[in-house]
Amino acid sequence: MAVTRVGNLEYVFRAGRSELLVGIARLCVLYEDLRLELDAFRLVNEKPEDDRSSDDQYRVMYFLRRALSTVIEFRGGLTTVCKTPEFKSAELTALDQRYITEADQFLQGNWARLKELRNEFGGHVKLPGVQFAAEHFSDVFGSVTWNPATTAWSVALECDFAGHIIAGAISSRLTTGTDVRAELQAAIKIIGDGFVHAQAAMVALVHAFLWERFGR
Repeated sequence: MAVTRVGNLEYVFRAGRSELLVGIARLCVLYEDLRLELDAFRLVNEKPEDDRSSDDQYRVMYFLRRALSTVIEFRGGLTTVCKTPEFKSAELTALDQRYITEADQFLQGNWARLKELRNEFGGHVKLPGVQFAAEHFSDVFGSVTWNPATTAWSVALECDFAGHIIAGAISSRLTTGTDVRAELQAAIKIIGDGFVHAQAAMVALVHAFLWERFGR
């Protein structure tokens, strides 16, 4: 059964006077970002490839890129938290300490690979990659759609061809002979494993430092 606690955030986070609590607040945001990104990625990635629209294909790559960047940012945030004097002097339960230590070790150990995958899959869309894509289009057809908006929140312009551009940019980062599908599966696995560790670390940090501050 779910248990919810409500607390005054000024008190919970000591009005910003605790380096540790501010660091944990940042990790909470990154964790929620990652949770939403992976949920959206899962929904579209589970569709059979033949049933995916160009929009679906772009969403797969978008949420993959975003999740890789978020895992990397989470790693930096967790390192910052673990270095604070408050954390170092805290008395954690053995389980909380293990969750945090294992998450830190996983993210540190996969740091280089995470950055490599982020760069391969266009974590930053830079001009040279787009230039490469534009130079290597060969009988590739894309579409652009003008869909008059019925409400202020509707998107009128749809650049469906953008997926081909990001695919070309990704190709520019892969070394000759690299199996793109294998790299995609590697990225999915490392993000999934990273999320498991991030989730465990957040459970431990919230239990150790926030749960009681939210009251009963």
